[in-house]
Amino acid sequence: MEKVPSSLNRRFTDTDSPVTVVGPGTSVRGEVTGGDPVEIRGLLEGDCRTSGHCVVSEGARVVGSVEATGIVVAGVIEGGALVAGKVEIRASARVRASVTGRVVAIADGAFYEGRVQMEGSDAPGGAVFFKERRSGPEGPSRA
Repeated sequence: MEKVPSSLNRRFTDTDSPVTVVGPGTSVRGEVTGGDPVEIRGLLEGDCRTSGHCVVSEGARVVGSVEATGIVVAGVIEGGALVAGKVEIRASARVRASVTGRVVAIADGAFYEGRVQMEGSDAPGGAVFFKERRSGPEGPSRA
């Protein structure tokens, strides 16, 4: 029996790479760019572009666009666009932006205003809507 690599059993936001964190109570004005994952817990006034994953935590706010491999939003995003292979908008999220992704999941209870475009997806009917079942600091991950 062939052993499945542990990386295949993990959430896409789990990582062994260093994570850049904009902490609670911290405000950043300008663009955040890089190759490692980014977690926003404070305020970012500007765009975030990373070749890693990006998490906008509950209580965080982004005024700008986010481009990443995968995006999880539990906080607030205003303006701009969310562009990723996988985008998850959690129940606590408040999003006013366009969303482009191969997989888009929006939790019951999330506020979303904007356009959703799914690229290269075989999923009929557009975005997937789900109810959050697991609990934890960032809640469930389905994208």
